[in-house]
Amino acid sequence: MDLSYTNELKDALKGNAIVLPQVFIRGKYIGGAEEIKQLNETGALDKLVEGFPLTGLGFVCESCGDARFVPRPPCDGSRKVYEDEQGKLRRCSSCNENRLIRCTACCL
Repeated sequence: MDLSYTNELKDALKGNAIVLPQVFIRGKYIGGAEEIKQLNETGALDKLVEGFPLTGLGFVCESCGDARFVPRPPCDGSRKVYEDEQGKLRRCSSCNENRLIRCTACCL
C-alpha cells in the first residue's frame, strides 16, 4: 500500500523476489508463510513473539477497518488542488502514491 514499504522490503530481502507474506520479528527476517506455519506447529513461534502486546480478539480499528491506511481528510484521497495560505495553488503532497496516509488511530 505504500512504495516506501516496498522499497524497505526489497532492501531487507537483498534483491530476492518479493512474495508475500514476508515476516520480520524484532527486525530479524523469519520467512514466509511456510516458515511461519512450521514455527507455529513446533511452538517456536510463541517464543519469537513473546512479550509483544496483544489486542483483544475481534479488535478492528474503527477508522481504517484494519487496512492501516485511510484517505487524507482534507483531500479525501483525491490529491486535489487547493489554495494554500499565500493564495498559491498546490496539489496535496501528504498522500502516498495510492492517495492514502497511514491511519493515525492505529498506526502511531
